[in-house]
Amino acid sequence: MNHDRHRRAAHKTTKGFSLMELMVAMVLGFIVIGGAISVYLASKRSLTEVDQVATLSENGRFALQLLGYSIRHIGFYGGPNPDRYCKVNPSELCIPLQAPAGDCTGDAAAYDIGNSFFALRATSATVEGCITDAMPDTDVLVIKNVGSTPLYGGWSSQQTYVIADRVSFKLRNGADMPLDIGDSDVAWPYQLQIYYIRDGATPTLSRKILAWDAAAGVMSIQTEDLVQGVENMRFRFGYDSNDDGEVDTLAYEEDVADADWKNVVSLQVFLLLASDVIDPSYTNEKTYQLGDITVSPGDSVRRILLHSDITLRNRRLVGRSGGQ
Repeated sequence: MNHDRHRRAAHKTTKGFSLMELMVAMVLGFIVIGGAISVYLASKRSLTEVDQVATLSENGRFALQLLGYSIRHIGFYGGPNPDRYCKVNPSELCIPLQAPAGDCTGDAAAYDIGNSFFALRATSATVEGCITDAMPDTDVLVIKNVGSTPLYGGWSSQQTYVIADRVSFKLRNGADMPLDIGDSDVAWPYQLQIYYIRDGATPTLSRKILAWDAAAGVMSIQTEDLVQGVENMRFRFGYDSNDDGEVDTLAYEEDVADADWKNVVSLQVFLLLASDVIDPSYTNEKTYQLGDITVSPGDSVRRILLHSDITLRNRRLVGRSGGQ
């Protein structure tokens, strides 16, 4: 009798879940799993967004750094300002050298040092003859100056130099320097930089530079890709109309007359960068103000807008010294 009671008690303690209990357990399990998946997906989206924004910010800061360095050296020639000197005092010393291979046209010509700084708007892929892949409706910035380190000898035959003193310019190829330069003259490496947005699968901040073409054995205009993901670039210029070194007029590229470029003493840079990754779970409903235009993408690409104000120190010094 006792044996039967023990067997019945053991049977009661080992019975399985009821159907109701199993269903409740499954529902609770699905809730826990669903919550875990939701947390995982949210974390993944957050990580993706943080990673893309961080990459865009890093690229944007680097782009501004490159532009800022070049812009701050606008107007530096180791001597008089050629925008003023070569136009006000025509001289054979300002006559340019033979054009490099693939040279730009118009005021952007590599050795036209009388037009050492200006901007223009790309209306098509072709700009100033030497650019054939520009992003339409973006700004192009042309800068001609010299490097910050002068040479007193040991110049290269594969470089162009400006020999400048307080009143004159000589633009010379390195191969001609030994016959042309005097003992007291200083040679400054000459530079051409034309910044623009190159159209392509991934828009890129690029620039045209004057460099030696070793294969052809000549100076030529070459392309450097700088920062990927820059899809638009705009500038706003502040110029000094009375030569006191201070900004009295702000204008965008299309409103600056040709004669006023020599008086520009500051500018604002607007850069719009886009991620190269499309995120189907994200809709970009933001609006970006790039100076005189507004961009509303409405796509699934993350973007970041950067802005910087840059003073053209050399231009301000020229203005405050009476325009000499």
